Amino acid sequence: MVLTKKQAATATKIKKWIDTVKDVERGQLWISVTRLTSIKSLCKDDEIAAEHFGLFIAQKVLDKMKAKGCPEHTPEEEWKLYKKVITDGINLMKDYRSNPTYEGKEAMRKMLREIDVLQGDDRRRVHWTTVHFVRSGDLLKLDYALRCFVDRDFPYWAYRLAREYVEKYSDITVESIPMLLEVAEFWCQYCFDKTLVEKFPKLMSDVGGEADLRSP
Repeated sequence: MVLTKKQAATATKIKKWIDTVKDVERGQLWISVTRLTSIKSLCKDDEIAAEHFGLFIAQKVLDKMKAKGCPEHTPEEEWKLYKKVITDGINLMKDYRSNPTYEGKEAMRKMLREIDVLQGDDRRRVHWTTVHFVRSGDLLKLDYALRCFVDRDFPYWAYRLAREYVEKYSDITVESIPMLLEVAEFWCQYCFDKTLVEKFPKLMSDVGGEADLRSP
């Protein structure tokens, strides 16, 4: 099947992410997470794509929370609250996808305000700029996922969400591989209705990273 110009451009973006996985596996260091900026163009003029992506990553975050359990540095009651908030946020996103309404968006905006309170107000000067030290990285990802639904600049928030989900220590590292593959898998299935292995069999044949590649 001959690809359209848009499909060919999308395939090139996804292949670059797979190549990034291979670069990491070969030991290349300091791979910038800005390689994910192409997500902005995938979402351009496609609010529904950004919403599906936000919901997909939010669900992955919750799945990982359930699998790993409560971190040592987080009080258990606090962690349970975060898990509940993320579950509630996912339900709001699902409800909106099923029935897009003004009230649905308002409910998500209300949740964003609640998340802002939960994250606290720990702001510090770091290298001549003010940095907000949030209490939960998982809640931060939910924040970005919700903004894929309610913010006009949804391509930017889809990128920020992918970046927050994938990056480790401000770069793409070996620890990032499963998450980067999940991002690539989402866009492959969303745009081509095929898995990475089905769409790019040769390219994926020697990829060793483990990821949950179930349908988004």
